[in-house]
Amino acid sequence: MHHAQSRAVPLELLRREESRLMCGIAGIISRSADPTAGTSVRAATAALEHRGPDGVGFWRLAGSESGLCPAASLDGPADVVIGHRRLSIVDIDGGGQPMGNEDGTVWIAFNGEIYNHAQLRQELEALGHSYRTRCDTETLIHGWEEWQEDLFGRLNGIFAFAIIDLRRRELLLVRDPIGVKPLYVGVSAGRTWFASELAAAAEAEWVTWDISPEALKLFFTFRFIPSPYTIDRRAWKLPPGHFVRLRNADAGREPQFIPFECRIRSSAEPRGRREWGEALIAELGQAVKRQLMADVPVASLLSGGVDSSLLTGMMADHLPYAPRSYSIGMRSEGDASEVFAAGRAATALKVPHDATFVEDKEYVEGWPSVLGQLGEPIANASALLVRRVCEEAGRLHKVVLCGQGADEPLGGYPRHMSERLYRIGRFWPSLSRTVTRRTFGSESAGRLDRILSTRDRTQRYVEIFSVLPGAEIDQLVRGASATTSELARAAIERWVDLAETGDAVNDLLRVDARLSLADDLLIVGDHCAMRSSVELRVPFLDLAMLELVERMPSIYKVSPLGERKWLYREAAARHLPPELARELCPPTKRFQRKRGFSQPLTDWFDTEHGLLARHDQWAHPLFGLSELSAERVEAALGEAGAPGFARRRSVFYALAQWVATNGALTQAAA
Repeated sequence: MHHAQSRAVPLELLRREESRLMCGIAGIISRSADPTAGTSVRAATAALEHRGPDGVGFWRLAGSESGLCPAASLDGPADVVIGHRRLSIVDIDGGGQPMGNEDGTVWIAFNGEIYNHAQLRQELEALGHSYRTRCDTETLIHGWEEWQEDLFGRLNGIFAFAIIDLRRRELLLVRDPIGVKPLYVGVSAGRTWFASELAAAAEAEWVTWDISPEALKLFFTFRFIPSPYTIDRRAWKLPPGHFVRLRNADAGREPQFIPFECRIRSSAEPRGRREWGEALIAELGQAVKRQLMADVPVASLLSGGVDSSLLTGMMADHLPYAPRSYSIGMRSEGDASEVFAAGRAATALKVPHDATFVEDKEYVEGWPSVLGQLGEPIANASALLVRRVCEEAGRLHKVVLCGQGADEPLGGYPRHMSERLYRIGRFWPSLSRTVTRRTFGSESAGRLDRILSTRDRTQRYVEIFSVLPGAEIDQLVRGASATTSELARAAIERWVDLAETGDAVNDLLRVDARLSLADDLLIVGDHCAMRSSVELRVPFLDLAMLELVERMPSIYKVSPLGERKWLYREAAARHLPPELARELCPPTKRFQRKRGFSQPLTDWFDTEHGLLARHDQWAHPLFGLSELSAERVEAALGEAGAPGFARRRSVFYALAQWVATNGALTQAAA
């Protein structure tokens, strides 16, 4: 890699004490005293060291005895054991975890941040609660004592945590409403375990990759596996905005996921186009301000697009220093590389900038490693770029802000046009098909055909998100208990408001934010950033900001002509330097593909001499999976180098690399 360096952040800022925590958590609850509980939690927690290199802590319950426990004393039977890895960013001396209340009856292991914890603290202190620290973890403890499960909906933040309440003899697992922080749960031999990463559970031998055919069908449909499924039959992702309640008698049984209602709401009540535009910018500014709380320098990931540029400008407005920005791009893209767009944005915003170029060959050589480390297959083509840019940022920073999460709620992707233009497409399908093929390619045109042939909203959403047709997947994957259509519809219906809201585009965007955003982009962002011990903050997904955006009529998001994020772009232009606004916010941008961490997939997969065109050189791990038909795999990949297959080939490639990384365990399970 090659770097363009700018001035360094003042050293004194790097030495200032921070006051927040990010981390990794793991634990186990057993039906009866488990002699290996402590050692397995110790192994899982060790596998999460990259998430929290600054410290480790354990808590155990064995019979009637409970409390913090040194790692060396974890041997011996236990009913419950919890482990915590610590990345210090608030109250370094007082924020150790697991943390308990005054009488030791409530304990918590927490990963994330609570942005409104100061307001909640004032409310709790007025109710008589006394604090020993200034960290948000303690607010969760007192909030649980006061409000029990009603606490969860009061939290504005990104979080995944485990609470032990000895009075109720319960363990609760909780994940934030949009799923920024991941949390996995599974069962094994009379035990229920949880962990921040599925790979850590594998390291502790809680999962042995007993591959789920149902999960494979969902993976080939969406290019990721939607919650609550994972690739393993006996492991699940806690869905966003849900919690699990466990008692010892429940250990080893499939968990029940209970939704909770988020009560965070923006105070803005805009009416009309102009007010809505300004309300979006004002609420985003407040979200940025909330998420800049840190005693160490905060950096930004700058792609050069409108979202990250606006965010970086707001950071510069609120901070006493110019935040360093980081960008990454493919050298083969030449002048079109977003590195140059990011450089122009940094110059206009007057912030220091570090740029990293990646060669195609270097990317293709490194991509399998990150695909294998995600814990389960996710066909995210940008994953290595996210990891590399976080590695660069992590040399000087523990905290970075990024523009992730702007497109799903605001209608920024081409797929969001499909719902707005559905009726036009049904009326004039040949024209729609021709425009789609010329603009986005034959794969997208084929998907449009399937969308236009649907009769109900759920199936239409399935087709909008699908990579491979369901009928093809049913022939490809063996041994599933349901058809691809049944599984995909259930995944969509988890997030669809069953009552027609009268705004079909907003319904689609709500699903997108809790499906592909939560179970693809946010998992990749979390895992790749934490691999470098970097906390990735996402102001566009601040819960007050999200509530306002989801309340906004979709006509202000996707216009009748298919313009995407149009009102937001119009408002953003008024808050960017003029030269940057002219580049990023002309009306034509509302129709173009989103600028992001992109890579030349078509060149790699769909050209005769592409680096990944010879699928016979990378697809062989798939032929060892009994759940797949080898004949159908060959047919799905097509002739090597033939055009129009890049998207589906990238899905098969991601699965092949995951199997190759975890192959020994997969074979052992079989």
